[in-house]
Amino acid sequence: MRIALYPNRGRDHEFEITKRLAQYIEAYGAQAVIEEGVAPDLSCNVPIERASYASCDVMIVLGGDGTFLSAAHLVSARNIPKTGVNLGSVGFLLEAEPDQIEDVVRKLVNKDYRIELRPLLASYHVRSDGVSQDVEFALNDVVLARGNIAKTITIELSIDGETVDHIPGDGIIVATPTGSTAYSLAVGGPILEPSLDAILVSAICPHTLHDRSFVLGADTEIRLALLSEDEEAYLTVDGRASCAVEKGDSVTVRTAPHKLPMIKLWEDAFFKNLPVKIQKRGVSR
Repeated sequence: MRIALYPNRGRDHEFEITKRLAQYIEAYGAQAVIEEGVAPDLSCNVPIERASYASCDVMIVLGGDGTFLSAAHLVSARNIPKTGVNLGSVGFLLEAEPDQIEDVVRKLVNKDYRIELRPLLASYHVRSDGVSQDVEFALNDVVLARGNIAKTITIELSIDGETVDHIPGDGIIVATPTGSTAYSLAVGGPILEPSLDAILVSAICPHTLHDRSFVLGADTEIRLALLSEDEEAYLTVDGRASCAVEKGDSVTVRTAPHKLPMIKLWEDAFFKNLPVKIQKRGVSR
């Protein structure tokens, strides 16, 4: 078995956990792999092969939720089942803790796990002149929000071609069930079971009486059109890809044609662990 490692240098001091993982992987008769350009300062005497992640069977992410989102956007690792070791403060997307890394390797090598397919969103940004930008995929959310200046923006929200409302405020979040515990939760959105086929739409600080979230079917198409003329607005996908949006631009969001395979190593306890995760998020800030 070839096991990809995707470490966060800032979270894994001197790559201590990564090195221990590589040693366990070798001890269990598997091969640890890190792609060229990832962790270039990792010592060469560690039993790790430098090769494309596309050659791997599974991936272990070492870091926080942001690191996992970065791994989810790697083209070379798009279809590789992923699990993670939580080196962050919360770790909604990462199942294991550092003291469980040998158990992680053992379960992977023995194929003692199941695959959970997580829905993704596809975001299409079309400029006012009709020029389409590259499609972006999101595991958590697609956000159209105001810039740094403290002025509201107005967004036209349409669902399946029907205009729902013109919403003034700080913006709108379109989230997956996985993303329902991220930014969407902070604005009062509901928590959805992660593998559910659904789309969640929530307004950010809406200047309106209609401040409820929409929970929509997976085959729904959402269109956001910026109506504000002189205000800054930005499109952000999973907190990473950001671009300016101008009046007349539109963002269409629908369920992506593919899903993200996530490895479940232990019995699912999402709702049992949820209060602990949320409490840790509050304490860590």
